[in-house]
Amino acid sequence: MSTIEAVPDAGMPKGAVKALFFAVLTASTIVGAVALIYRFANGLIVTNLTQLVPWGLWVSLYIYFVGLSAGSFLISSLVYVFHVKRFEEAGRMAVFQALVCLIVGCAMILLDLGHPERMWRVIANWNRTSVLAWEAVFYSIYILILLAELYLLLREGFMAQAKELGVKGYVGRVLALGKESLSDNEKKNAARRLTVLGIIGIPVAFGVHGGTGALFAVIKARAIWYTGLFPVVFLVSALVSGGGLLTFLMAFFTKAGKKNPGLIRSLAVLTAGVLCFDLFLLLVEALVTFYGGIPEHVEAYIQIFTGQYAFVFWGFQIFLGAVVPLFIVLHPKTKTHVTWLGIGGLLIVIGIVGVRLNIIIPPLIQPEFPHLPEAYHHVRWLRGYFPSLLEWLTSIGVISLGVWAFVVGKWLLPIEYETPE
Repeated sequence: MSTIEAVPDAGMPKGAVKALFFAVLTASTIVGAVALIYRFANGLIVTNLTQLVPWGLWVSLYIYFVGLSAGSFLISSLVYVFHVKRFEEAGRMAVFQALVCLIVGCAMILLDLGHPERMWRVIANWNRTSVLAWEAVFYSIYILILLAELYLLLREGFMAQAKELGVKGYVGRVLALGKESLSDNEKKNAARRLTVLGIIGIPVAFGVHGGTGALFAVIKARAIWYTGLFPVVFLVSALVSGGGLLTFLMAFFTKAGKKNPGLIRSLAVLTAGVLCFDLFLLLVEALVTFYGGIPEHVEAYIQIFTGQYAFVFWGFQIFLGAVVPLFIVLHPKTKTHVTWLGIGGLLIVIGIVGVRLNIIIPPLIQPEFPHLPEAYHHVRWLRGYFPSLLEWLTSIGVISLGVWAFVVGKWLLPIEYETPE
């Protein structure tokens, strides 16, 4: 029976690597902050979006991070709803990861809104026949569930942390709400509440990211989106990305990478299995599309497979995001090595970026009316799209803020608190 090798040193990188990490993170945050100010001062004119491609990088990253969040939460449900003990050590991290990714995703969509200050109108002027309106309701409930679950999971850790000095001790004392310990009965009640929240959260998470898929699926003008399978594809790829990110973070940034390498292997295998199902759905959808031969539908897939951004599909989505990770999980020399499994998880996360970009950009590049770009002689009617420098910089800025939220939160909150036996 083969043994699983742990990472040489789990936890944050130390020394020069750690200094370099924070230097790069700080620089990207500053540059991104300047770009964000410029974006909100000048509006959407700073983008390369056109009349033909009104959604671009920001919308792609929005659905990407929301998918990371929903996938992470659904994996946490294995622990708190279905009581799968194998993944118990990853439960808190999965919920925390889900919250951070949701915040980043919501920030990304704010970048794309012409008037983000009006977003409250979705609720205030609620329309029960609007998919977007229902999506806003699911988001609100989902955020509350994540916050409630995270607090229940960390409450005992806050009580232990309250005994420390400094900022962490102060946070612990405030959030412990004056209690020093929990009785056995209180622990049982907390576990029951977690289960109830998880049960409620599963359909809500489906609504959050399946609903995001439904936003596209009900757009009749785009044949590639207008299918009943589209919300399902969103959910499955969300599980893939959430599992990949959790595998990476648990392998390199927690003690579990060293103490419980079997957990990393289990997460990697679970993610690889869902990835295979995701690839199967892609194959089925493509085969049905080409067999049906509807020109608008076929053209969108041709654009993805052979168009100007085909390297995103073949290079990122298929090779980096699927072939290499599956090789890592299956190869005898890498499947038992936590470092390689963590890298495989990271590659899956990168590959799903390609999935999201391919969902948005290639279908929009192909105009619904072939000669429409020729009818208008203006840069905003040109066929094609590539994100502007400012789109990249603002995206980097938002992601940097998300990384800061993760780093500070992981340091300040008892994510890895071990409950006394």
